[in-house]
Amino acid sequence: MKTETIHLSQIQVNGANPRTIKNDKFEKLIRSILILPKMLELRPIVVDNTFTVLGGNMRLRALSAIAEMSPAEINTRLGECSGYAQKTEAERNLLRSHWEKWLDRPTAHVIKASELTDAEQREFIIKDNVGYGEWDMDALANEWDTEELVDWGLDLWEDKSDSESGNSSSSLPNSAPESSLFDRFVVPPFSILDTRKGYWQDRKKKWYDIIGDMGESRNDTLVTSLEIKYKDLYQRTREHRKELGISFKEYIEKYVPKEELEREQSKIVAQGVSILDPVMAEIVCRWFGFKNCQTFDCFAGDSVFGFVSAYLGNQFTGIELREQQASLNNERVAEMTARYICDDGQNVAKHITPESQDLLFSCPPYFDLEKYSDLPNDASNQDSYEDFIQILKNAFTAAVGCLKNNRFAVICVGDVRDRKTGFYYDFCGDIKRIFKEAGVLLYNEIILVEQTASTALRAARYMETRKVAKTHQHILVFFKGNPKDIKKEYPKIEYTEEDMVQFEATETSSESETTENE
Repeated sequence: MKTETIHLSQIQVNGANPRTIKNDKFEKLIRSILILPKMLELRPIVVDNTFTVLGGNMRLRALSAIAEMSPAEINTRLGECSGYAQKTEAERNLLRSHWEKWLDRPTAHVIKASELTDAEQREFIIKDNVGYGEWDMDALANEWDTEELVDWGLDLWEDKSDSESGNSSSSLPNSAPESSLFDRFVVPPFSILDTRKGYWQDRKKKWYDIIGDMGESRNDTLVTSLEIKYKDLYQRTREHRKELGISFKEYIEKYVPKEELEREQSKIVAQGVSILDPVMAEIVCRWFGFKNCQTFDCFAGDSVFGFVSAYLGNQFTGIELREQQASLNNERVAEMTARYICDDGQNVAKHITPESQDLLFSCPPYFDLEKYSDLPNDASNQDSYEDFIQILKNAFTAAVGCLKNNRFAVICVGDVRDRKTGFYYDFCGDIKRIFKEAGVLLYNEIILVEQTASTALRAARYMETRKVAKTHQHILVFFKGNPKDIKKEYPKIEYTEEDMVQFEATETSSESETTENE
């Protein structure tokens, strides 16, 4: 096989090639070719006997785009390329001269794969786009310039946990990866979502700054242990307390000023209560809803989901049993397309028209793990697990009736242990059965991996009875209708830069405040 140089117009794009490229990546490819045209000789386009591309579709498209530019436009693009400013004037002149000459007769270097059978050509198309191996991130961080790597099209990011732990060997960008999965879906749509990642935590903090819900109406209903509530202080004072021979509670009362306790509390996102993860709420809306859809929750709890849903342009209705919580939620969403109705979730059908909603989301109480109120019809205040499940069954069955056909219901749950026996109740299994009996079947099951800082304090004690500390929840995704209609009912998901404007503004504001405080 030998390399030929032919006119660009002779080469045909392969319409059956499954490889695609995002606009920002395409721009980087164009700049990459402009600044280093010699690479095209080293990596010729592979074609068949009809000059249809088998390998190099994106390079052909980039060359075609360059062929439509004027010399002045190419010079402007060259000026935007990483490394162009560092070249000598003679090197810049050579580049400009090369492209000016190339525009007169656009060509490309090709290799004809004449010896491949039709089956082998199909195999080559896929294998040519498969990448094996992994990048040595330490080598990249220490021996290469990060901005150049990103400009050349490499997807990089730094896990926040590494930087916080003092591992500064990497200088990679502390932001979400630039891959197409992040561009389109906020986080990659895999069956395991890791909330401990730096990009997730950054986004979560920005959402909390916007929402402002810290669970004030039910402080300390979930975490009452001082060791967990002030975990950093607990660890830091261990030796001193040992010398004094006193408990952590006594130490706080005698030696810790109020101001220091307040600082310790400020490190905790939610003061001893379970607060819905806003990033999870966001991806539920984006993945299983659509813009301007009707969303609802029959066990609303805090204002997070309603706020996020309305913020993304949806209409939201939440049913919340506790009057104080419903009132507080309504204050937070007063200027938004969201409302909270104070009533029992079992009565959801009294407030919402049958088959009128596009997305049901709920994170119901986890039986007696966290008691929300003393109200007799509060699911978290039931004497038996059976009574608790019956309330959920009544509410969710009624909620399914409010959901349109060919729509999703997303329920966030986690298995709960029987306090007396230590065995799990199979809470997740019961939720699946409730929806199955209502005619709505399980379509996806996602594991939400959570932060483990507070859990670490309990893990050793748990293992005395061989209980493993649980650090995940289940996101159960049900579908009401025929899954074959999903493509017709739901538009292609595209996540645009405009969607991040609010986060960028928040980040800028936070940076300003930090500077002022310093």
